[in-house]
Amino acid sequence: MKKFIFEFNHNKKYKIKGVNFEKCFNNLIKNKIKLKNIKKNDDNTAEFYIEKNSEKKLKQELNKYNINILEEKDFGLIFFLKSLIFRVGLISSIFICLVCLIISQMFVFKIEVFGNDKISKNEIVSCLNTLGVKSFTAKSSINKKVLESELLEKMPLLSMVSVITKGNSLVINIQEKVINDEYQNVGNFSPLTASASGRIKEIKLMQGTLKVKVGDIVKEGDILVEPYIIDSSGNKRSVKAEAEIIAEIWCEGMVTHYENNIKTVKTGNIIVKDDIYFLGLPIYLDKKDISFKEYEVKSQEIALSNTLLPITLQRKIYEETKTIEENIPFENVKDELINNAKQIAFEKAKNNSVIDEYHTVREEAGIFFISYVVVVEGKL
Repeated sequence: MKKFIFEFNHNKKYKIKGVNFEKCFNNLIKNKIKLKNIKKNDDNTAEFYIEKNSEKKLKQELNKYNINILEEKDFGLIFFLKSLIFRVGLISSIFICLVCLIISQMFVFKIEVFGNDKISKNEIVSCLNTLGVKSFTAKSSINKKVLESELLEKMPLLSMVSVITKGNSLVINIQEKVINDEYQNVGNFSPLTASASGRIKEIKLMQGTLKVKVGDIVKEGDILVEPYIIDSSGNKRSVKAEAEIIAEIWCEGMVTHYENNIKTVKTGNIIVKDDIYFLGLPIYLDKKDISFKEYEVKSQEIALSNTLLPITLQRKIYEETKTIEENIPFENVKDELINNAKQIAFEKAKNNSVIDEYHTVREEAGIFFISYVVVVEGKL
């Protein structure tokens, strides 16, 4: 009988280690704490069973006598049933959630409208309600092709309607009728293209057909959204391409360095020749010889008379130049070049949140290409 009660009640088995077991056990018994199946071992350890509701007092006494708990374990039919009820309840909750999720996918919870300008979303939703389509309508009951025709019939200001279901949303893409000079824009929409190079992080499509997805790497000028949609009949309908696309944008600054460089410099020597013209005809020509082997020429025209008989002076300034060869080792100007590329990159990245930055150096036959990239998050 004792065994049956022991197995039925919620008991705990303890294994402890320390000294003064007898003193501790006697004190527990005085406080009406029942210890069962006490077993003392030679290595200063002991094992016993105790009722679950007495464990708080037990731990206080063990702590009082500096006795360590090596192991504690739950036993008893009541403990098993509690655990079983918890597991069954958890499994049942998961099952019920899955059933609810599956059932919820069968209904429309949200109506989204894109492409409307003059017509409000409320007008379109109201029209859908009169056609029997509203929140919590079963998706299987919606004939998308018929619904498109009914919307066009009910709303004369619409020239095109496309109906699709996406998750729990009913998505209505529309195109409004245009008048007068707006007719010339119908069907002449341009695709939405990338304004910079980068990696796409988020996409919010308003209208059109996506050509990219999250994670794609695009270059400046790549097409992101095509200016058309495919309706439920499989027909291509022209619409304005609209989307909000967030990406990691790469703003690059490039600098090139030649270790051996030919450049032209001015020596500071000049020769000035002045020619005088009357009514466009030369009346005096300066015949100085130009002794420079290399030079640059600047011309000026000066009015000497503002009367009816204009006389002008045409001055030519010859500045001597010479060609020199420079040898500037890359390592001597490396930091300056990297900083120059960095300034160019940050100028392109202004007003955006910087995520990362790095630079690369590439060398080909004595020519060094320095690239500094600033990674920002922004709209393409």
